[in-house]
Amino acid sequence: MIVPNVGIMALEHDYYLLRALIKQAPLDWVVVETNPKCEGRAQASVSATGAIAYLPMIPVVRRSKHRKSSLSANRLMFPRYMFVGLNIKEGQTCDQVRSCDGVEKILATTADAAPHRVPLREMSRILETACEAQVGRKNVNGQLFNVGGNVILVAGKGATLKGVVRSINSDGKSLHVDVLAFGRTTKAKVPVDKVSLS
Repeated sequence: MIVPNVGIMALEHDYYLLRALIKQAPLDWVVVETNPKCEGRAQASVSATGAIAYLPMIPVVRRSKHRKSSLSANRLMFPRYMFVGLNIKEGQTCDQVRSCDGVEKILATTADAAPHRVPLREMSRILETACEAQVGRKNVNGQLFNVGGNVILVAGKGATLKGVVRSINSDGKSLHVDVLAFGRTTKAKVPVDKVSLS
């Protein structure tokens, strides 16, 4: 019996939550530059104000110098940079972020200009890249498909047939699936809205 990786499941849950915040909550996203090696401290102090502080992480494999084994670890996607979501309607401001421990400045085009706002589509792209790297799956239409994962067709002539994902198109609009039908496997390209996780 295979026990699900609880850590990965928790990470997926965190990504679903952050995805909902990015797409549905009325947040203005700004980029914070932290003091050197103070990303974690800045994240904690900004989060304490009630703002959303996001440090995108990606996995790395490090070789041990003393052993032949390798260690899995995470590293920052953007060292010294953090994304902060502010609810302006609730009174959250850039000034409260600037005064946080570990924060050096908020990025702007010039020193006296307003902070640069990150478009929601760009925040979503960063989140999906981190999610795919961390979890090993790609979010498509609210579902996390992964190569080798089981799916079921939910529309068309093949509805209710089961299959296995062979690959995911780079545009995220379709999957290449090995469909199990009538005792044999058939290769098919299926739009993502015609399949569901099985």
